[in-house]
Amino acid sequence: MTEKIRSYLDALSPRAVQTLLRGLESARARGSDDPHLDLILGACVSAARRSCGVVLDSEPRENWLQRLFFVPVEDLLLSEMLPAKEPGRITRASLPLIWTWIARDIAPDRVSVATELSRRLETEPDEVVEMAAGLRRHVLQPLQKALAEAHADDRSHQKICMLVGGERALRDLEDVAAAIVEMGWLDALRESLPERLTEWDFKTGSPSLVRIKAVADRHPDHKHLVGAIVLNRVEAPESMLSLAAALAGSMSIRKIAASPYAVFAEMALSEVERFSGIACGSCTNRELSTAINAYSRLVKVLDRQFDLAEKPAWQKRVAETRRALSNLVTRELEATMGNIRRALTVPKIGADGEPDVDVLLLEEAHRGVMLVNKMRDVAESLAVNEITARTRLALDQSLEIKTRALLQALSESKGAERKAHLVAVDVAIDLCEDFYGKDYADQLRRSRKAALTPKTEARQAAS
Repeated sequence: MTEKIRSYLDALSPRAVQTLLRGLESARARGSDDPHLDLILGACVSAARRSCGVVLDSEPRENWLQRLFFVPVEDLLLSEMLPAKEPGRITRASLPLIWTWIARDIAPDRVSVATELSRRLETEPDEVVEMAAGLRRHVLQPLQKALAEAHADDRSHQKICMLVGGERALRDLEDVAAAIVEMGWLDALRESLPERLTEWDFKTGSPSLVRIKAVADRHPDHKHLVGAIVLNRVEAPESMLSLAAALAGSMSIRKIAASPYAVFAEMALSEVERFSGIACGSCTNRELSTAINAYSRLVKVLDRQFDLAEKPAWQKRVAETRRALSNLVTRELEATMGNIRRALTVPKIGADGEPDVDVLLLEEAHRGVMLVNKMRDVAESLAVNEITARTRLALDQSLEIKTRALLQALSESKGAERKAHLVAVDVAIDLCEDFYGKDYADQLRRSRKAALTPKTEARQAAS
């Protein structure tokens, strides 16, 4: 029987194990006479230890207590800072600020003791889970009291804002408190939904749609938490628009916005802002490409299936992201040809006898080519048609000519000079592959090989 229980528990998600564990502990506290209760409870504790190990393996032990304290909001977190606070979505950077406030002002003694215990090597992960749960229960009442004072009095509001790290952190604290208070039914919702939600899950009559609607209707003051949980599970954020339309019973933006289910559409709008923020921030070329792709897919759905003019406030939110992203792409494309010309310059030989390569410049050159290519599909979502066409034409006219010239110079170069020319040729071929494709780049690589072949060998091969 023990083996069957273990197999069953191993098939459950970590959250399901924790939910079952709480239920079994409650049953034992009520005095249940089930003869198998302790056996199942023991197996469940072991499974919980394994499952929380998955969560904690990558965390330093000193962070375990804080990490487990915030487990109820794990799927409400986002790493990026949105332009404005979106109810239900908690900025990850707010958590250390909130934790510091709790440890300093709300329950200093309790946090200090629990932290010291959690750092001991002999303390098991499931014991830290219990400490975190006990700490949540302990701080909930004073935390709610502080929030009530902040709502009732401007001076208290300003004071708590200062203590927790600002207005955004205070708003996030409200969501943290709500998620802890409502953890019971929120966990039940999480367990009832698939790990990944698709458009099919939001079709009329589907179990997930029925479940989401029932929970949202039963807890109208916390629909934003429901929306954030669902958003965390959708394969594509544009599905949130389909969900909002299905719940509201209309594709009209006006009717969706006026319905009790507007929050689900607003979650999609917050994703538009998040993708725009990623693209306009400090990111790698890969991250920029991914963000623009996701932004474009979502905005195309908005443009083609909905009329945002019916809700000016929503239209303004999207328009601001278009403006920011269009300005970014315009700046990048204006700099593209200059970056490419500098990237294709034969580098100087350094003191160590090796060519000095400007890696950042190469990244900028590749970024420009990537954006030119990407705008073939994305330009309709942004106001960049003219600059894209101009840059593509200039790139098409100059990149091939410059690459052929470098190949010719490579065959005539010698010694350290050849090494520098080879670097420039390789950069040019990589850029050509980005712009023209692999087949053309392979032709250039054959030309590169021929240029490196001594002329006597080339004549013998020809004869």
